[in-house]
Amino acid sequence: MDTLKSKIDEWQSMRKLTLDLIEAIPEEKLGFAVGKNMGSLGKQFRHIGDVQLCYSEAIKTRKISFSNYKRDYSIENSKEKLKIFLEEIDKEMLKLIDENPKSEIDWFGDKLSIENHINALIQHEILHHGELIVYVRILELNFPKSWNMWGL
Repeated sequence: MDTLKSKIDEWQSMRKLTLDLIEAIPEEKLGFAVGKNMGSLGKQFRHIGDVQLCYSEAIKTRKISFSNYKRDYSIENSKEKLKIFLEEIDKEMLKLIDENPKSEIDWFGDKLSIENHINALIQHEILHHGELIVYVRILELNFPKSWNMWGL
């Protein structure tokens, strides 16, 4: 199987989990934070997208940088805005991957293939899934069915 297609499929599966969770959370809970320096639920989702913008930019520039990413705080309290943001940046990233399937990204001196670059993005999103589990459990909300893959 094509490893790039496989990696894209894996990324899209993780993104679907993120979008499903946004859908399952009551909008009035997006401002909830579990503690100091953890940010709100809405911020967690926005941050996932902001970091993805860095990954997309790295495909263009061939170098990863996390020093200057978008922080549109206005979307943090709107499920619809968060979903639209994530869906739009997904389309853009897929386009960039399609246009640059053989690119290598400079990751602080190491060269990563596009597959490994996408894998790092997947790992970042999974890290936030772990954090989001804490938020949802504290709020005693139900997880969407898709989250059964995590045993929830």
